[in-house]
Amino acid sequence: MPSLNRFPLLGLWAREAALRIGFPEHEADTIGHAYAVLYAIRANSTPRPAAKIKDPDAARAVAEANAEPADVELLDFGDDQLQVSRNARGQLIGRVGNATPQTPETYRYKVVSKFPAGLYDRVRDAFRAYLAQLTPQKLNTRVIYNTYDNWKKSCAAGRMVDLERLIAWCQERTNPAAKS
Repeated sequence: MPSLNRFPLLGLWAREAALRIGFPEHEADTIGHAYAVLYAIRANSTPRPAAKIKDPDAARAVAEANAEPADVELLDFGDDQLQVSRNARGQLIGRVGNATPQTPETYRYKVVSKFPAGLYDRVRDAFRAYLAQLTPQKLNTRVIYNTYDNWKKSCAAGRMVDLERLIAWCQERTNPAAKS
């Protein structure tokens, strides 16, 4: 039974929701990581110090983001507000938690790399099929978090999520017309 911590799953879920809502891929990556950070902060009462980033691309992206002044604004996403800024090239940078910035590179480091081999694509595809049933307007509400909360409880394996059960959960609730 392959299982995974909820943080990377919420990051992927939010990324796929952002894509469905209409954000470009690089912004969806940033939003996915920022959204997962937001809910990790809400779940933990004591903040943890930022760990050293071992991935060179993620470390470079964080250093670049930290080197630029950040005019933080709020991005409405799923009835939540994410702290974000834009770098000199206009790219979205997540600033949730006022610590390590969230970027497409940190998404790959903190979310994609956590999945067991071969399962990222399978879970992503199950999420996409499920989310395709929802209009962007309906999706950009508490539906994002409420649906996540539903499947994380339904597919729980202790404090982890059973990935095979999660894929099956999505497939069972996907409109057959949306599967193709």
